[in-house]
Amino acid sequence: MIQAALPSLLQRRGVRQFVKFCMIGFTSMLIDVGLFNLLVKLAGWHWMAAQVVSFMMAVTNGFIWNSLWTFRGLGSGRRHEQYAKFVAVNIVGLVLNFLIMKTMLFLMTGDLYHRENPSLLHLNIAKLVAVVFVAFWNFLANKYWTFHHKREEPQESTSCRP
Repeated sequence: MIQAALPSLLQRRGVRQFVKFCMIGFTSMLIDVGLFNLLVKLAGWHWMAAQVVSFMMAVTNGFIWNSLWTFRGLGSGRRHEQYAKFVAVNIVGLVLNFLIMKTMLFLMTGDLYHRENPSLLHLNIAKLVAVVFVAFWNFLANKYWTFHHKREEPQESTSCRP
């Protein structure tokens, strides 16, 4: 039954966009998590600074591929305006990411301030939980704001019909 429903479900434009968005999101997540771990573990950065850098690199990757593939040809405005909107959406996503990670770290460690970096295991669990929630925010905000295609309203006819 699921196999029969899947092809018809994938015919829906919004579903196809979400699948593409998630595929690109997965590559962005790999960039985000990979760079985050390199900066924390190898470079010795504080997790919050590493999060900002890794997140922005992932955002740039996401914008490039989503504008070329997922939402190709959609949206009004110039590329730099779309990028500004995309970054704004992702800044909200970054704040949500921090809040979710901080909450998860508190729940796992009982420590609210973390003067030292928590264990890499705790950081990665918190990061992955945040990624799931923030992905939905990012998709919906980008679909309906960043890459929103304004439909032209039909013009009323000025001629009189007998």
